[in-house]
Amino acid sequence: MKAIRQVLRYVKGIKDYGTTYKHNGGNKIHRFSNSSYRVNTQEGKGTTGIIFYYGESPISWSTQKQVTEALSSCESEFIAATAEATQALWLKRLLSKLTHSQEEKITIQVDNKSAIELMKNPVFHGTSKHIDTKYHFIKECVER
Repeated sequence: MKAIRQVLRYVKGIKDYGTTYKHNGGNKIHRFSNSSYRVNTQEGKGTTGIIFYYGESPISWSTQKQVTEALSSCESEFIAATAEATQALWLKRLLSKLTHSQEEKITIQVDNKSAIELMKNPVFHGTSKHIDTKYHFIKECVER
């Protein structure tokens, strides 16, 4: 019962807060992300954090531990970029249905040169053969 009262007090305190989506705020999706490699040393898994904005307002965000254990920072960034791409495609389709306009291409920026080269190269090779095939979806999304 105490927890319920606390939740109700919280909701009452924030009832005037909200996110405003302006008509002239622009219909471009912006995104920020980051991934960490082996922060949790006990499990050896990386973390991915993503936030998408529509104009100036946040519309989607997540922070989660990566499902698989990455063997390198390149692989960790590769996994994070794939998560971003799938979320970006879903948001692009949803917003095109809601706004009746076609969203421009969404740029996903990666700060790891090895991961970028791995995404651009559509061929499986020795350095990527251990990466689960579901993460190679990103290669279809990359503009060469």
